[in-house]
Amino acid sequence: MSFSRSVTFRALFLGAVATSTLMASVSMARADQAGDEQTIRKELAQSMAQLPIDSVASTPIKGIYQIVSKGQIAYVTADGRYLFAGNLLDLKNQVNLTEKVRDQERVALLKTVPADHKVIFAADGAKKGTVTILTDPTCPFCEKLHREIPQLQKAGIEVQTILTPRAGKDSPGYVESSQIMCSKDKVKGIDIAMARQPLSGDACKDSMIDANMALAEQLGMSGTPYIILPDGSAVPGYRPASMLIPVITGQTASQ
Repeated sequence: MSFSRSVTFRALFLGAVATSTLMASVSMARADQAGDEQTIRKELAQSMAQLPIDSVASTPIKGIYQIVSKGQIAYVTADGRYLFAGNLLDLKNQVNLTEKVRDQERVALLKTVPADHKVIFAADGAKKGTVTILTDPTCPFCEKLHREIPQLQKAGIEVQTILTPRAGKDSPGYVESSQIMCSKDKVKGIDIAMARQPLSGDACKDSMIDANMALAEQLGMSGTPYIILPDGSAVPGYRPASMLIPVITGQTASQ
């Protein structure tokens, strides 16, 4: 065998060993993670049986796992013994890792909302973006934001509103929300309510409003209005259309 062939064979052999070692390490890591997940689910099922676990995922911290339960995020040790809630911050990169996951969860949740649970204001012309607003017809700042929807539409933004009465079941906002969603023309109904005009018609969509309120809790709504941007990030409270338009359409990225 020539020297060059010997070197080539040796390089191939070492490369194969390195690849095999890497694959073995990855396989062991996956096996460890799978084992930890089983342990976590088992331990939490015993200690917190009322807590449904939607997902378990690793974090950048060895031995610490992220769990998601009905849109809520917490962290747990690999043995399932210690659990804590709060934000996981990457200080080096200045990133809130927990909030990034919350954003992803909001996007996923909104995809599950049936179209008939929303009042949709179509964009004028080509659609440049979509914003979701959790709103209440008895909320003054919701009314103020509602008056700016035409500006958002003119900017090519589709506005999807979801009625989520802040005062809960059987409140005036709850009844009006049910009336709006029961009406044949939901856009007209919400316009009337937001103008503080009396609504006519039955309140026949209580179960829908109940589902909307459950959704609001999962989305982390802290009050109305609650604005959810295309990337899933949430903006509590009123914001003028002039502030929202560049963010929703992505114009800020080029500035």
